[in-house]
Amino acid sequence: MTVFADNANSVTAPILENEEIAKNTMRVRVLVPDMAAKVVPGQFFMIRNPSGNDPLIGRAFALYDACPHKGWLDLVYIVKGKLTTSIAPLAPRAELAIWGPLGNGFPPAKTEHLIMVAGGIGQTPFLTLAREALGNQSFGAEPRTSGYARRVSFCYGVRNASYLAGLDQFREAGCELHIASEDGSQPDGSTGRAERVTDTLSRLLDADDSEKRIVCCGPEPMMEAVAEIAHLRGVPCQISLETPMACGIGICFTCVAKIGCAEDWDYKRTCVEGPVFDAEQVIWD
Repeated sequence: MTVFADNANSVTAPILENEEIAKNTMRVRVLVPDMAAKVVPGQFFMIRNPSGNDPLIGRAFALYDACPHKGWLDLVYIVKGKLTTSIAPLAPRAELAIWGPLGNGFPPAKTEHLIMVAGGIGQTPFLTLAREALGNQSFGAEPRTSGYARRVSFCYGVRNASYLAGLDQFREAGCELHIASEDGSQPDGSTGRAERVTDTLSRLLDADDSEKRIVCCGPEPMMEAVAEIAHLRGVPCQISLETPMACGIGICFTCVAKIGCAEDWDYKRTCVEGPVFDAEQVIWD
């Protein structure tokens, strides 16, 4: 689905909170009532620090959380690079330039078991999706269908447990958590099995014969592996690409991805025709 920026807003918004939630990982809350009222799980926003011009262009941040009736939304980011390094020290009442919501979101498709697979910072699109899927919250200017999954599992892979962000919020949303770390470290400080999140996903799929749907976001090699697992098992899968963007509104064509169509493929813009695509259509190379 192509979602152009016609209904997006562009504002300079006050920061309400800006705090560290895991190693090198920050959550910033901004007051943007119009955007909070429109956004749906899986969409994103473009962010700039209005106090400078380096970098000059914005960066894409996925929606993490939103409270439409209070008018705020949360974005989560890794402190790495010029923009995130410049906004990490900002205190409440400082401002961010923000425009959105942009892109399409995850489809509210009915399923018995929704499995969310995240690697690294790829957990950000899934908190609102979990709440919506379990019927705890509705999103969108015209509220979307909610309560379309009986069960939601969250498979979350990181290098080590110090990078795990927002676990309590995912638990409170009703998710079953399945943690994978490359060094075996666990949230409680113990050491368990060292594995990748794709191993965790495969084990979960083996233990469940109900109707399932997978959604995935994270490093591209991980998403390609998840897409292959889903294909081999015949499980529907949508992925959220993290292709670098410049404009965010479909003008510059810097964020194109190879997407299959009919018997061929074409370049699709991640910012307006994504970031969510059917995994079967993505050409990984």
